[in-house]
Amino acid sequence: MAEEDPKYQAIIQTLKRERLARKAAERVIEEKSSEIFRVNQELLGLNQNLEKRIDERTKDIEKSNKDLGIAKKIAEEATASKSLFLSNMSHEIRTPLNGIIGITELLLQDKLDKRILKMLSSIKYSADNLIKIINEILDFSKIEAGKTDFERIDFNLKRLLNELMSNLDFAAKAKKLELRFDINEGVPDFVNGDPVKLTQVLTNLIGNAIKFTDSGFVKLVVNSDKPEEYKDIEGIYFSVIDTGVGIPYDKLESIFVSFQQSDSSTTRKFGGTGLGLTISKNFVELQGGKMYVESELGKGSNFQFVYPCKPLKRKAKEYNMAAQEYKFSKLDINILLVEDNKLNQFVASQFLNKWGARVDIANNGLEALHFLSKKKYHLVLMDIQMPEMNGLDASIEIRKENTMVLQKDIPIIALTANAFQDTKREIFLAGMNAFVSKPLIPKELHLNIKNLI
Repeated sequence: MAEEDPKYQAIIQTLKRERLARKAAERVIEEKSSEIFRVNQELLGLNQNLEKRIDERTKDIEKSNKDLGIAKKIAEEATASKSLFLSNMSHEIRTPLNGIIGITELLLQDKLDKRILKMLSSIKYSADNLIKIINEILDFSKIEAGKTDFERIDFNLKRLLNELMSNLDFAAKAKKLELRFDINEGVPDFVNGDPVKLTQVLTNLIGNAIKFTDSGFVKLVVNSDKPEEYKDIEGIYFSVIDTGVGIPYDKLESIFVSFQQSDSSTTRKFGGTGLGLTISKNFVELQGGKMYVESELGKGSNFQFVYPCKPLKRKAKEYNMAAQEYKFSKLDINILLVEDNKLNQFVASQFLNKWGARVDIANNGLEALHFLSKKKYHLVLMDIQMPEMNGLDASIEIRKENTMVLQKDIPIIALTANAFQDTKREIFLAGMNAFVSKPLIPKELHLNIKNLI
């Protein structure tokens, strides 16, 4: 029979094995399919969880960015508010000080009783100190905002130093101190740099040295040769040495921190804002210079710095005029003074009259336009903040092509109690030619007028 045929039996066995193998394979496939399905489900869950976390993180980032944006906006608004506050405070304080200092300056030029002159000098000294404090706060605010600007002009360094030491000698003599000045032969007469900032730094350092020294001397050393640590800096080396109270070793760094002094107690002997050294160090180092101090408690201090400036072989143009020579070379000078403050009108017109100018006074920008449409002037002195029409808007009107004024190109000098760079930029954008800060400094006012007429 066929069933008993070995070949047949072999085929049957093979088929059985194949069936068993197929069933085993089906079971494996089924198991693997279940595992794949399970893994896929897990992957799907993980993917959904990941997407959820990404979505949450994205929302967190968006919220953080939004919060950062809000924080940045708040900080910017706070900075703007601070600048506006300082600007307004500067104007409000400088305006009455302009009257105080101006009238005092006028009276000091007259022949008066010695007692009265002494009292007037005291008034001026106090007003000058108040201006110094205001300027320090404004300078510090500019440094914080990164808006400090430096000039690069030619000037007579030796004359600047001699005038500076002469001005500070009075304070030294009042304390019976010897004010010494040692300038090396190699120091150039003329340099290119920022004379105003250099004067401010030296005034701060020497003024501090006088303030913190009760006996002995204060000495300024000026040298073209520099110590080894300053060799890579182009500039002049300065050293202010005193025999004063000195500074404790652990306070040497903190004295350059804003609003801090070596003695911060409520019973401290010496006054001040604690900003002078901070400003001085920044003025030097923002220009690429370097400043540091050596001191020993009870034995005095030595403030050293290199002030970046380039020596000049040629002579710088100089403006040298004694107070009694404040006269205009031209005759019949007509000046329009635009100022709303009566006291400031009086002070400015008194100076201008002394120098030989005729002055008309307008109380605001609208009145100024009326004056300029009726009469020709050599120059306009324009206050910035005034009612009805401010100085900026008035200047823009004067410069317009279709203006009704007789001279749309007339020189205009801004009179401003606002020392911020943004204000200065607005002044020039409005078409003004120069600016003079309040309180008015006669020499500065005269120089600006002289350069424009």
